[in-house]
Amino acid sequence: MLRKNVSISNTHLKLLDPLLKKHQGNMSAAIRDIIDFVGFVNDNVGCIDSAKGLLTEKNHAKEITNNRVYGVTIPLTMFRWLLRGRETVLPPVGEVLQLFQSHNANIYDISKIDKLINEELSYLNWPVTVTTGHDDGNISFQISGTDSEINRFNAILIASFCASHSKPLKIVKNLIYPASVYMQFSEASSREEALDIAGRYFSDNIEGNNLSASDPYRNNCRPQNSLPVY
Repeated sequence: MLRKNVSISNTHLKLLDPLLKKHQGNMSAAIRDIIDFVGFVNDNVGCIDSAKGLLTEKNHAKEITNNRVYGVTIPLTMFRWLLRGRETVLPPVGEVLQLFQSHNANIYDISKIDKLINEELSYLNWPVTVTTGHDDGNISFQISGTDSEINRFNAILIASFCASHSKPLKIVKNLIYPASVYMQFSEASSREEALDIAGRYFSDNIEGNNLSASDPYRNNCRPQNSLPVY
């Protein structure tokens, strides 16, 4: 058996800590583990530097794949609606309810609705956060994210969800900010009324819409220059 003195800095000792714990402080056993691993790397890759290069390339390739392919998920039925050119400003009701499957949840239970919406959006990996609350006696939603188009699209989905609920809610305020969309809802007399109002609020960008410049819904759905203060 060969005995050698080895000098190890505190930094390297910290790196060895998991192996030392594994071997209950036995430094010789920890070093034997390292030597075995180096032998495995040399046999399969060639050298430590080659192994580092492969891991770096793998992580980079994985990041590119995640960004390009697995970045976000879109439900198939909604994807078809998008491919059809979004002939209507609101997606079909069935597809919205399919996205938020627990649509029978109490719409006035703020914590449950907040959790439901954010969980569904996180499963899809959409880069938005939804905050639910009460403002002026109404239910409010604030959709926040770095992409204004994605924020607006999520606002449309939430407005459709609220309008299609068993206790339909209609938009009474809709403010568009650079990094968020803020909406307030109150009780609607019917699903049809709620969907009609939601469609009119968000119809600005639909070609050929019939809203006049004086339409109250168009005027109330306007870009804001600063973030709201709560």
